[in-house]
Amino acid sequence: MNVRSRGWSRWLSNIACTPAAWCAATIVACGVAPSPTTTATAAQAIEEVVVTARKREESLADVPAAITVLAEQSIRWHGITELNQVEKFAPNIVQTNFGQGNTGHAAVFMRGIGLQDHIITTDPAVGIYLDGVYLGRNMGANMDLMNIERVEVVRGPQGTLSGRNTLGGALNIVTRAPTGDGSGRIDLKAGSLGRLNGNFIADVGITSTLSIAVSGGVKSRGGVGKAIGIANPEAEIGQIFQAFGRAVALWQPLEAVELLFTTDVSRSDQGVSPHVVEVFNPNNGFGLRQADQPANPDDTYSLNNELMSTADETRGYSLTLDWDATAQLSVRAILSQRSMWFEGGLDNEKAAATLIEFPERGEAEQTSVEIQLKGAHQRSDWVAGYYAFDEDGFNRSPFVFRPAGVSDGRPAVIPASDFDGLLYLEQLAASRAFFAHVHLDLSERLALAIGGRHTRDEKDAVGSLHYFPAPARRSDAWSETTGDISLAYRLGADPAASLSAYISYARGYQAGGYPPRPFGGPATFVAFNPAFADSFEVGAKGYSLSRNVTLNVALFRVEYTDLAVQQNELIGDGFLTLTQNAAESQAIGAEVEGLWQPNEAAGLAFAFGYIDIEIAKVDAGVQGIGVGDSPALTPNFTASLSPRYRWQLASGGAVTAQLDYYHRGRMFGQPVNSALNEISALDLVSVHAGYESPGGDWQVTLYGYNLTDEVYPLAKLDLDPTVLVINSNDRREFGVRFGKRFGRPFDR
Repeated sequence: MNVRSRGWSRWLSNIACTPAAWCAATIVACGVAPSPTTTATAAQAIEEVVVTARKREESLADVPAAITVLAEQSIRWHGITELNQVEKFAPNIVQTNFGQGNTGHAAVFMRGIGLQDHIITTDPAVGIYLDGVYLGRNMGANMDLMNIERVEVVRGPQGTLSGRNTLGGALNIVTRAPTGDGSGRIDLKAGSLGRLNGNFIADVGITSTLSIAVSGGVKSRGGVGKAIGIANPEAEIGQIFQAFGRAVALWQPLEAVELLFTTDVSRSDQGVSPHVVEVFNPNNGFGLRQADQPANPDDTYSLNNELMSTADETRGYSLTLDWDATAQLSVRAILSQRSMWFEGGLDNEKAAATLIEFPERGEAEQTSVEIQLKGAHQRSDWVAGYYAFDEDGFNRSPFVFRPAGVSDGRPAVIPASDFDGLLYLEQLAASRAFFAHVHLDLSERLALAIGGRHTRDEKDAVGSLHYFPAPARRSDAWSETTGDISLAYRLGADPAASLSAYISYARGYQAGGYPPRPFGGPATFVAFNPAFADSFEVGAKGYSLSRNVTLNVALFRVEYTDLAVQQNELIGDGFLTLTQNAAESQAIGAEVEGLWQPNEAAGLAFAFGYIDIEIAKVDAGVQGIGVGDSPALTPNFTASLSPRYRWQLASGGAVTAQLDYYHRGRMFGQPVNSALNEISALDLVSVHAGYESPGGDWQVTLYGYNLTDEVYPLAKLDLDPTVLVINSNDRREFGVRFGKRFGRPFDR
């Protein structure tokens, strides 16, 4: 086995797309790549996409699940630089970076399931994985997408194989492994708002069995707002600066053995996220009025310089061993260690005073071990394994909370160094699981898959506020066995040009946790229950219409038990966040995505998602949430359209133009569906026009993002006397991107 020809791609397969005139910048929002042919034909073929969502290489058309795939060239062509931008190209997914105004935060919601908090005592409900390693925290998960082979958006419970905290689904980030081919690439980007980005990749063969790939870059942009009351603010509102790097070594000491070592680091020092304070109750005692807010909602009158900037850093190390023990049995072991810290905070009144401020720092250390055994026998293949995850983390917040205000309605100025109290949370978490999954070909067209997982979660937590008589200490454990089963049938005899239909059932589980802000006293710092999802799905996917069209359709129904939702409110002692189990909720929905390529020059990628979800039953004692409310950040409808055309020039070069349209329907910032929490529908339009050299070794692209300059909310919290609105940091931007490839041309 030669590392340069086989290498890591055995496990992390690239999309089957060889150099061709269309592939260099094709949007693969529907998870398909265009044909490698170089001559225009009326019946242009579309090749298959290979994914590893079920820990085995298989065609996307054969996986009985709703999956969107974004390939490397799609990511580069759209100018996608971070994970939070993926939502615009997949149905029924919403991403936000609410957490303490820190843009490194990535909270993902799929099919109505997600959690936007970042505190150590809460867990995300959608799993994010980097080359099979679970990231664990929302904070720091908004990763740069550089040197990425593909991103798989897998919707629905994925607990059997993906494992921890995948109640709503999973995002699998697959990086490109070293090939040792001596290639390299530089990408530069310059635009309005002071945009300057740059990154590089170098892939070198050290010996015939050892290859190394090194990549790094910076991302920067000016801010969108200013701190009016601070002479020398630490940063402008919305200012961006991030530096990142990654090194990967692939070694094949024996024909049957491969070792992959990776290390990555990312550091952000940025301005606080743009946010707005809407005062709706000026008579509650704080003395806040809308007149106390700046005319430009991106600006702030805040006096606390510490709240003008945020920072976060993530570091990761992993070692993956692959061993082909026999022709039918292989072993994989993944060992990882990750660390994260962040600091930030929000001025919750933005007035020339210090009344409601929650600066915060947090850290987390994670280790994980996963052992997989994979086998094949005649018409079946299987995977079984063991997974262990441990985490140690804390959050510390010296806060200011002055609900008395002043009698004349003009808040008094309080020194920024002063604070009223201290919130401290700490948690040790341990998760252990055994899993197995079997795929059986019952015939040439009919396949059955069944799997199961047993998980045990243990958590030890400490919650402390300055007025607690003593720190509240809690220990809880939960165990659960879940599974999935699916049946898939290929409708045509030719697997390369036919549709497949499937039906599936999966049960998802997420461990319980603890309230992130127990300002109601030690009695409110008690565990909430695990949440469960029973998902039923039918779908069809594959090729049709002489392989000019790929079409993926899914209809689903999900029944949630003890769905964990959050309710926030200001009380006499501070900012109370209750994480509650809302008894039962139900969701039905549909997803349609595809790619139409009538000829070599033209194409249209599309994705539509619909979901109807509501809380069907509320247990006694649950506060604020009512029957009929829908969970937070769940629009009924999402859609994306990307028409594209490519002109082949006589010189051998090519010009490509593309428009991207994204629609997100109305939704609510909290599960309490009041008018104050409502987030209006959103429409975004971007354009790209690029030239590719005849040799395919360089590209230059003009772009325009958010052409109508939409300023749209990412989250809303109604907190008497105000509504706190976290706005997007995405604004209208024009610029140019340049890419240069060394050693081999861009994939086309």
